[in-house]
Amino acid sequence: MEAFLEVKNVVKHFPIPVGGIIFRRYNMLKAVDDVSFSLKRGTCFGIAGESGSGKTTIARLILLLEKVTSGSIRFEGKELAQLSENDLMWYRSRVQTIFQDAASSLNPRKRIGDIVNEPLKVQREESLTKSAIDLRTKEILNLVGLGQDNLRKYPHELSGGQKQRVAIARAIVMEPSLVILDEPVSALDVSIRAQILNLLADIQEEQGLSYLIIAHDLAMLEHVTNEIAVMYLGKILEMGDTEQVFSNPTHPYTRALFEAVPQPIPGRIKKNASLPGEIGNPLDPPQGCRFHPRCEYAVDICRQIEPSLVESDVGHFVSCHRVED
Repeated sequence: MEAFLEVKNVVKHFPIPVGGIIFRRYNMLKAVDDVSFSLKRGTCFGIAGESGSGKTTIARLILLLEKVTSGSIRFEGKELAQLSENDLMWYRSRVQTIFQDAASSLNPRKRIGDIVNEPLKVQREESLTKSAIDLRTKEILNLVGLGQDNLRKYPHELSGGQKQRVAIARAIVMEPSLVILDEPVSALDVSIRAQILNLLADIQEEQGLSYLIIAHDLAMLEHVTNEIAVMYLGKILEMGDTEQVFSNPTHPYTRALFEAVPQPIPGRIKKNASLPGEIGNPLDPPQGCRFHPRCEYAVDICRQIEPSLVESDVGHFVSCHRVED
């Protein structure tokens, strides 16, 4: 399949001021450090990892909410750092996002119909009549299962699941090719999560969308993604086909994450203890492999030399010195 989003050797460092006012200096917070992956058209790519691993920063870089320190992000063959003003308008219509907390992303002073059709008014007001915009709004609300009865309502009159459906409607009303989802169901009740995920899958199949999903929920990522990358302290430690990674997790961090997932098996006893310690300090990441302070398999080379992301199997990439041991 065609890779229409390419992230190559992307680095994002944030300057953090330290010291006094006069003799102020800066330390660099290494949020994302040499990350590369590609997203194929019509597929779903997932990024997993603990808080502080750099997942959301990658999403913000793709959405142009942050500028890359170095590296390249290309979308449909165009370098994002070189987009003209007209190209930016085109890009923002082609790439949309769905936030984790739908309630806070919806303007409480606007009615649902106005929230959903606002992107149309901003991007295509000159090319669409009011009746065309109204028709498109009704079509999208019907598509996400809300119906026209909610057009005149305000966000506070809707349930959490309905607010998330409004956020989905707003994201797809422009017929984008890529939707970035940051923890799309984590704020919802368990009983509603499956409904939203099924809705997203149906929309993807019907409209040929591509998804980039960022989440902590590994079970959800296994269910909805085609490919997955596991991040830790700004680095990708393992990446590949979702089924392959879940059936044969190779990096010790990936195995520890999967082992921590609750299993509805009566009497189940975990084979391994929970992952010790906490994620490292991005201001001063460990030398060598960034995971070695928490890795029970670490040896001297892990503490001294940073491993490269190498292909351990066809389409399965791992960053570990001991992958062949």
